[in-house]
Amino acid sequence: MQRVDKQDFWKERINLSRKQGQERYSVYLTREDDWDRLNADHKRILGELVSGNVLDAGCGYGRWSELFGLYTGVDFSPDFIARAKELYPDKRFIQADLKSLPFKDKEFDWTFCVSIKHMIVSNLGEKEWKKMEKELKRVAKKVLILEYTDSNEYEII
Repeated sequence: MQRVDKQDFWKERINLSRKQGQERYSVYLTREDDWDRLNADHKRILGELVSGNVLDAGCGYGRWSELFGLYTGVDFSPDFIARAKELYPDKRFIQADLKSLPFKDKEFDWTFCVSIKHMIVSNLGEKEWKKMEKELKRVAKKVLILEYTDSNEYEII
């Protein structure tokens, strides 16, 4: 299994998505109907819960950026950050490791991440996720964890 903490892994995913003509493949390989259903559920949950100054942790290509006025997207992959800046030039995107974020304590009202926790735990282990979780809690007043699972599954930590 390729490690998700290697930039080459994400470069390959982005290249696959371009080859297939499906931006979504860079973040999740699934059928279009599943993608549409999950995104509708996540959009609803984000809209109901998240507001203010927002940090999107593991933002990928920035697909959630247009939902928020005060938005910052952060991702480990410089390729994702470059793509996000192309697609959403009016939003703020920063390359950074989720274990060491370049933000002040409680700088954000909310931080959220979509499909990060399960991927990190299953690929790198619980210990690595706990480092990221601690950092997410440090930079935001509230943290929302969304996963690609049942439509109503989310966690606020």
